[in-house]
Amino acid sequence: MLRPVYLLPLLLAALLTGCGGGGGGGAAPDPGTPAVSPALSFNPATVRGTVNAGTSLTLNVIASVARPADFANAGTVVASIVDGNGVLLPTAQLIRDSDTQYHAVLQTAPSLAAGTYTGNLSVRLCRDSGCASQFPGSPMLLPYSLQVVPAGQLTFSATPAVAFNATAHLGGAAPAPVSIAISGEGRTWTASSGAAWLKATPASGSGSGTLSAAFDPAGLAVGEYSTTLTVLASDGQSATLTATLSVQPSGLVTANGVVFNAVNGAPIATQVIPLDTDDKSSASWSAVANAGWLRISPTSGKTPATAVLTVDPSAGALASASYNSSVTLSATGLPARELPVTLNLTPATLSASVNSITLGGTYGRDFSASPSVTLSLNTSTNAWPWTLGTLPAWASATVASGSVNQAGSKTAFKALPIGAPVGASSVLVNATARVNGDQVVAPVLLNINRDKHKLLPSETGVAFSGSPGWTRLTRTLTVQDNYGSFGGMSAASSQPWLVAGVSGNKLTLTADPTPLGSDTLSIATVTLTPLDADASAPEPIRVALWKGTHTPVVNTSTVLTYSNVITDPIRPYAYVHNGGAYVDIYNLYSGLKTGSITGLGASLGDMATSANGDYLFLLNLSSRTLATIDLNTLAVVSQLPVDADATTRLKVIRPNGVEMLVLSAGAAYLTSNGARLTLPLSGGGPLAASGDGKSLLQQQENSAAVQITTLSVDYTALNGGTLYPARIAAASHANTGTLGQDIAVSADGTRIYTASSTPKLCSILNPVDLGVLGYLAAGDGTPNNVKLGSDGRIYCGAAVKTATSDVWVYDTSGKLLNQFKLAGSGKQLLPRQLAVSGDGTILIGITDDGVATIVPVGP
Repeated sequence: MLRPVYLLPLLLAALLTGCGGGGGGGAAPDPGTPAVSPALSFNPATVRGTVNAGTSLTLNVIASVARPADFANAGTVVASIVDGNGVLLPTAQLIRDSDTQYHAVLQTAPSLAAGTYTGNLSVRLCRDSGCASQFPGSPMLLPYSLQVVPAGQLTFSATPAVAFNATAHLGGAAPAPVSIAISGEGRTWTASSGAAWLKATPASGSGSGTLSAAFDPAGLAVGEYSTTLTVLASDGQSATLTATLSVQPSGLVTANGVVFNAVNGAPIATQVIPLDTDDKSSASWSAVANAGWLRISPTSGKTPATAVLTVDPSAGALASASYNSSVTLSATGLPARELPVTLNLTPATLSASVNSITLGGTYGRDFSASPSVTLSLNTSTNAWPWTLGTLPAWASATVASGSVNQAGSKTAFKALPIGAPVGASSVLVNATARVNGDQVVAPVLLNINRDKHKLLPSETGVAFSGSPGWTRLTRTLTVQDNYGSFGGMSAASSQPWLVAGVSGNKLTLTADPTPLGSDTLSIATVTLTPLDADASAPEPIRVALWKGTHTPVVNTSTVLTYSNVITDPIRPYAYVHNGGAYVDIYNLYSGLKTGSITGLGASLGDMATSANGDYLFLLNLSSRTLATIDLNTLAVVSQLPVDADATTRLKVIRPNGVEMLVLSAGAAYLTSNGARLTLPLSGGGPLAASGDGKSLLQQQENSAAVQITTLSVDYTALNGGTLYPARIAAASHANTGTLGQDIAVSADGTRIYTASSTPKLCSILNPVDLGVLGYLAAGDGTPNNVKLGSDGRIYCGAAVKTATSDVWVYDTSGKLLNQFKLAGSGKQLLPRQLAVSGDGTILIGITDDGVATIVPVGP
């Protein structure tokens, strides 16, 4: 067929020289060759128009391809119009309307003088630009009749809105009339038809307007008819239009075409078509659908009738696309008719209720949940098979395949953490549904957070003591699985004097000092081994045993003066300094100074020890550094620059078994490598933490009302190690007093203890809402110390100069057990300078005269 890709614009004057110019043009056909009908037919058959001199008139001509097969494999097609008389401008264009129809846009030359111009344009279809060879049926003549009126005179025209032709069937309805626009300003006009089957309404008029040209095929036999419609203006101008009417035999009448638009896989509504004949006579008919996906029912009958068209994309498993077919309709004695049917299928959409699922929880340790996803397919009630793509080794699904429709299909994912690497991992898993010839996919991003699987003992440092008067030789620790799925463990001691017994998640340590020498300190390590293959126990437990030859019974005071004290969690030692350049070490059982740590700087501040007693952390205020001292060798192993001053307090915590040192201003440092972290703390004030380090509290010092900040702290191995701090509360509590001095929290985090100047009581608070649960009496003193022993006893210390006691001891229920006098006559206990030995049997405190006093309290 004549394809637009081969057609060039119609060439006018530019081709006249190359193609010979002139009127007839082209080589004469061989007389011995049978005549070939024209390759193109034109509508109108004659180009007519009226134009003012000095202006140009645009004319449209429709060209229909007579034999498309002549051009099917033609390659280049060069079309040209030869105007031998120069009545047109060389700007003609050829515009494609369809594969078999084009139209030319012609413009008259504005140089034409007033007068009438008639003649022929030669239209040629050539195989090359030189027109050495033409296609069959070329050249063709296109007659023209142009009237040029003097400049200033109004032109007269009659222009049909559509092509002036029609088709009618015997006995059928008349074709639609054609509207013709009249441009006749200032004149009257009359319209006349050359045949009775073409009627103009109205037949006359004045000025510009519209007339309707109606086709009346009544009484006409089958055939092709042509006539003219002439519209004559009162100034002598006229417009002549050619009309054609094709009268065809009576045939079946039905829809012009049927289009189905549907989602592939969804129910598709049927469509009903009417069947009749043009002349309304009854005829037997039959129908054949020409595609496997198309059906018509019934397939035969008598007119008039209706038939139902059904499409089924599952026949042949059609993929989403546009499909064209037809139904062939036949009737006895009548021409067959093709009813075009188009099926437009769009892909179904498989949707997931969530596009991302995370296993393991925020911290990578909660694998109990089985989050689910619901798949849905927009195919209404029609269900289609679906499958889940390959899952990673660290996840399973409750359902991996099934059928799905709009109602949905649900599957849940379960973590298999042993198959996942430590950290955060992600895999895109596709759920795929097969819908006829389509595969539709719903992606779900499957994530897992996996922390290191650990066993975490409630304490990593244990102090034992044995002396003639009292002993503390056994301790039971609780071991937690940070996944919450304890699978058992074993324990081994590095020394024969220490036995480690396991019962469930309880670890009982028992020391036997019998084989050890007198007045000696022995240290052992207990190693836990999880029975879960993927778990580890990264925190060895350090246990120290002091075997003494006597039991302390009276207070012992130092000769030297000090301002800061802390005790060792496993050794029977206290570390004291006076803000100078060294730390002295005292044996709490003998009361003797056993050594000093030097080379620390000129101005020392707050101190803290690691949970297992391996390190002492000390602020050097002169150099603004944090010194780390190895307590096994008493050597300084690091000096870390920090932002600290005399009000900075230190606290060691171990959330999730990761030890870090917290500064009261908000900085925190991993003790393993010194990496700096940040916590939302608001400045100075003593710190306290639960045994697992996940609850951290800070009390503002000396504020008008006791203000406590509570943090939730966690640390995981995700993203190379991530700290998760959350500020739970920061509240003032007038009913717990004023001028807060000290704070402590029970190992299990269920009780908070505070010491404040007023009232003259230590307070017990609920960690949930910081509400007061009770009070601990402190005589007539001003409470400024509150400490907890490793055995759970509570020590409330007060600043009082004249009373017989300044330290009160309570059990975990708040019952008073004992009371002691630490300060000398006229002296009082300094704030926050009371400490308890690691085995919980001895106190040491510093009073306002700088004297450190050791007080035996017994087991």
